Amino acid sequence: MRKSNEEAAKTRKTIVATAANEIRRSGIAEASVSDIMAAAGLTSGGFYRHFESKDQLVAEALEKAGDQLTESLRKVAASGSYDDLVNAYIGATNKALTEVPSCPYASLGSEIARAGPAPREAVTKLMEDMFTLFGSGPGGTKAARRKGMAAFATLVGAMTLARISTDRDMAEEILDVARQKLHKA
Repeated sequence: MRKSNEEAAKTRKTIVATAANEIRRSGIAEASVSDIMAAAGLTSGGFYRHFESKDQLVAEALEKAGDQLTESLRKVAASGSYDDLVNAYIGATNKALTEVPSCPYASLGSEIARAGPAPREAVTKLMEDMFTLFGSGPGGTKAARRKGMAAFATLVGAMTLARISTDRDMAEEILDVARQKLHKA
């Protein structure tokens, strides 16, 4: 029996959300289509009814993960200070040391760089959102955008190094140094 369009759309959303988590947890290469579909409670056979390729799914999953991070940070930016925004990024992504990372850039940067055009295009658009957020809002100047780039690059770099480190104290120190540097900015 065929699913209705509404059911198919719901299933597709489930697959994308599951893929976003699986990819951030284990990486693009390690997250197989069959593992993602199984984690979503579906069989692998239905994958190609929803997606043309794994690259298409990865692009949509990265967009979903990036949108989740951006939305949560927008809420902080709307009601808090710049320091609160920095703290929120570090707090949300610090879970990456023990749980599913929230930031796809920090958890998957090198893999995304080697991915196909669709995943890279998806994250490039999302980077602009992050530059705007960390550059003090939309409609900013070139200097504000550059400030946003520097801040976001610092945060992603710090989180990447913290995730790499096997020394939990060092990881926390890396994040603290980044936080302090950006709080002074």
